[in-house]
Amino acid sequence: MAKHTVFDPERDDPFILSRTAIDEFLSCQKCFYFKRRLGLKPPRLIPLTLAIATDAILKNEFDEVRQKGGQSHYVWETHDLNVHTFSHPDMEDWRNNFRGIRYLHEPTNQEITGAIDDVWERLDTGQLHIVDYKSTSKKDDPDIESGWGFGYKRQMEVYQWLFRKNGFDIHETGYFLYINGRKDTAFYDEETGGGTVGRMLFRTTLIPYDGDTGWVDDIIYQCKDTLRSNEIPEGSEGCDSCRYFRERSEIE
Repeated sequence: MAKHTVFDPERDDPFILSRTAIDEFLSCQKCFYFKRRLGLKPPRLIPLTLAIATDAILKNEFDEVRQKGGQSHYVWETHDLNVHTFSHPDMEDWRNNFRGIRYLHEPTNQEITGAIDDVWERLDTGQLHIVDYKSTSKKDDPDIESGWGFGYKRQMEVYQWLFRKNGFDIHETGYFLYINGRKDTAFYDEETGGGTVGRMLFRTTLIPYDGDTGWVDDIIYQCKDTLRSNEIPEGSEGCDSCRYFRERSEIE
């Protein structure tokens, strides 16, 4: 039987609960229920194609280091990190949004999944650091204490939980490799050769974060309880989608 991402109480094969679905649950249980139980998809978002491109470039960058033995990179040297790139035959699956790293949570019969960007290995202990690439373009240096930062932290912690459940020795510190597009440089210059070729320069910030995965198991149980229920949960006060439909309904 095919894997399913819309919960059907009549099926007994594992339900796919992605890292994104967990984040949806934490953001708004009502929207989570509409999508994951009733199959009602939210309005499509504009794809972050530039962020996808920068992710691909960074993966290529560190894969080249990995192919050369993974022993040196100026990001590590700048931040005095005693690490190298971690090699594993499943790396490409872990990075694939449709596969990712997986773990069957047997008590709830849910298969938890998540797609990571990279993994670095400590040379002294062999422990692994989960690495997540982020990109933005703003005046100040990026941080994870405002804006989307809370969601990024949860994302990191789900990845750490997944790797630990798969038997890997994961260091509590994960890294956000944040690149910040500069607006104070020329796009076309002599180095690009002119014509249709240009370039955007980025400032790099490496942000360490000590994750706490203690909440993950409890949320997995809560997700399953919500999916089993025939009652639609209350919406979140801070949910933009719920606010829009509520206010639209009042106008109509």
